[in-house]
Amino acid sequence: MQFGPIFRSLLRNRARVVLIVAEVALTLAIVANCLSLILDTRAKLARPSGFDDEHIAVLQANPFDDHLRQQTVLDQVVDQDRRALRAVPGVRAVSHTSLRPWQRSGSITSMRVPGTRGEPVSTQICSVDPGIFETLGVSISEGRGFTEAEYDRGANAPPTEVQPIVVSRALAYRFYPGGGAVGKQIGDADESQRYLIVGVIDRYYNPFGGTDERVVFQPSRSVAFDRGSLYLVRTQGDPGRLLPQLEKALLGVEKGRLVRTRTLVEDRTQYHGRDRILVASLNAVMVLLVLVTALGIVGLTSFSVGERRKQIGTRRALGADRAAIVRHFLLENWMVTSLGIILGAGLAYALNFGMVTWVAGARLSPAVVTVGALGLWIIGICAALGPALRGAQVPPAIATRNV
Repeated sequence: MQFGPIFRSLLRNRARVVLIVAEVALTLAIVANCLSLILDTRAKLARPSGFDDEHIAVLQANPFDDHLRQQTVLDQVVDQDRRALRAVPGVRAVSHTSLRPWQRSGSITSMRVPGTRGEPVSTQICSVDPGIFETLGVSISEGRGFTEAEYDRGANAPPTEVQPIVVSRALAYRFYPGGGAVGKQIGDADESQRYLIVGVIDRYYNPFGGTDERVVFQPSRSVAFDRGSLYLVRTQGDPGRLLPQLEKALLGVEKGRLVRTRTLVEDRTQYHGRDRILVASLNAVMVLLVLVTALGIVGLTSFSVGERRKQIGTRRALGADRAAIVRHFLLENWMVTSLGIILGAGLAYALNFGMVTWVAGARLSPAVVTVGALGLWIIGICAALGPALRGAQVPPAIATRNV
């Protein structure tokens, strides 16, 4: 029964009502999209690589001595490096590879099933040794891994020879959705090179060039004077404790190199650095907007109470109790907030459409808008409650003053 009178009283104060409605609408639109981005980003932060990240060290050895310009010498050094690293106490597995998880590594190529006209599939391709799967902590679910003979032959194999490869489950499914990829072939987009799938691994995620879960492992040495050699080392405990010993082992083999060491956790943290800053910034924006909106509601309700003290006193004198006064201001606030939420919901979807279409981001979920709306309703009631309680303290005698 109070909706009509309250609504008409609001129409007499259009300017401040419009300001609060616009503030609530903008807050809901921005907060809902910020919350959507935060949830999407946190899902990326929590996505596992499928590797034993916490127990892997990364070693990059870059040669500078001229005698290391000979490819045969570099190949020999790689073999010695692998043996020296395995001999370090606490090392479980070692791999010489071009794959560096959570970093740009390997290369990207396009492949298709030979003899078909399907659209080529973009995938990562990495040169690895037979120890890569044990080092990463992934298991081969179908087929087998590589042999040392395949690794030694790798880079020297003629282009006409079908080379063995191990692929991720995601890539195998793209080519052979019915299963049974092991023993079948795929090739480069121009079919200049063909590969035989000898194994499939299930879990793999390395964000690189949009290929994410698709990868081809081929047995081959990846070492050159200009780019050096990369090793992944899986340890029994914290890899950070073994970094000095691992560096010493490499320099013990060949001193004419610059060796840099990191843990894979450090690489993962660095990769997600901007995402964490984004989440922190969006959280700060949301808190600031909600605070400003709450203060605006407090100000509007306080002004209304101060402006209508005589009317409140008159209602009290006519028999209205304090609960009725509080209910009046809370209902007034609820109407203003609700109008802002209705407008804000439409604005939130419009803003999200623009972001997804022209920038980036995830589509806005109705659940996120609902949570934002409920949050603003609760904040609006809490913000208005204090001034409303103060208004309920106005005595009936105030109605007789200055008459």
